[in-house]
Amino acid sequence: MKKLLVLVCSLLVIAGCSSNPHAIEPNPLPDFDSEYKVKRLWSRNVGKGIGKAYLHLSPAATHRAVYAADLEGRVMAFGHERGRRQWRNDTDDRISGGLYAGYGMVVYGTREGDAVALSEEDGSELWRVRLSSEILAAPAANADVVIFKTLDGQVIALDIEDGSEQWRFDDPVPILVLRGAARPTIVGNRVYVAFASGKVASLDIANGVPVWERRVAEPTGRSELERLVDITNNLIVEGGGVFAASFQGQVAVLDEDNGRPYWGKELSSYGMMASRLGTLFVSDATGHVWAIDQRTGNSLWKQDLLYGRQLTGAAVQRNQVVVGDKEGYLHWLDATTGHITARRRHHRKGFAAAPVAYENVVYVFGRRGRLAAYTIEPRD
Repeated sequence: MKKLLVLVCSLLVIAGCSSNPHAIEPNPLPDFDSEYKVKRLWSRNVGKGIGKAYLHLSPAATHRAVYAADLEGRVMAFGHERGRRQWRNDTDDRISGGLYAGYGMVVYGTREGDAVALSEEDGSELWRVRLSSEILAAPAANADVVIFKTLDGQVIALDIEDGSEQWRFDDPVPILVLRGAARPTIVGNRVYVAFASGKVASLDIANGVPVWERRVAEPTGRSELERLVDITNNLIVEGGGVFAASFQGQVAVLDEDNGRPYWGKELSSYGMMASRLGTLFVSDATGHVWAIDQRTGNSLWKQDLLYGRQLTGAAVQRNQVVVGDKEGYLHWLDATTGHITARRRHHRKGFAAAPVAYENVVYVFGRRGRLAAYTIEPRD
């Protein structure tokens, strides 16, 4: 309980509040020249969303459907075109991590440490396995295994057919961590995992043996809060590099094959990253949005008009970068210039996770359970 209270306090320092002398005063909604019309294709309610809990319940999208869940265990599937509900399963699970969908399954983790797989077709339960601790990260999968990462620093591979354990790997957990976790990333015969220690590891997906391990951020300072270098956002693996961003650390790229560092840029982030055509898009802990050249680490642009607005991570829709803020507004930024081009309010209570882009549509899940699909069209 003591550790959990420290986590909550650390998040207040990050986010700011009226009683916090170090709180960031958020910028007002900026004026801009609207270049795109935002159209909401559909909107549906998914239970209670995440309520007041600090969770990242990201939805998942496949060619079959869009899947979302609330913190009380309601899991639902919706059609892409009109949002028609295809199935619902009231699992009664206390779901704590985002969803993964693919290979005929919808997979998630719970506060009790259960790894659960449902049928992508009808939502029926396929298997359930108790792991070592709470699961805050969305899992990942290939045709053979599902990879889960637990709050106590363990990475576990489960057989995709029956959930039987294939291997596990663990990394020591610092005294203090942020309440969040980076989802594993599978590319070829490797699984790439980021940890609360600021470390990234490349594991052989067949047996969990580490191919390489490398820190992208070193703890500094005297207090445990000052030494936080947790990696809670996603890894991006492309172009021969593994891109990672840590809280109170840096954005860095490591060689995909051997972990050798190429460049690092001082920046603090805990939100989802996105990429497009050799550019990395990152929202930092103060509300700036950055475009960074993946090859050199140079900043291509920085958008500071959303400072202090507690941004979600980023997604890319066509040639636009999409972020959400605490007041429930979605902001579209030109991927080349960083200029704000469109805005739409989703829900005044904010977001349960970063936007999810799939085939030129952005799916957004609000804290109070509203799931919606948005498209954009250039203005005449």
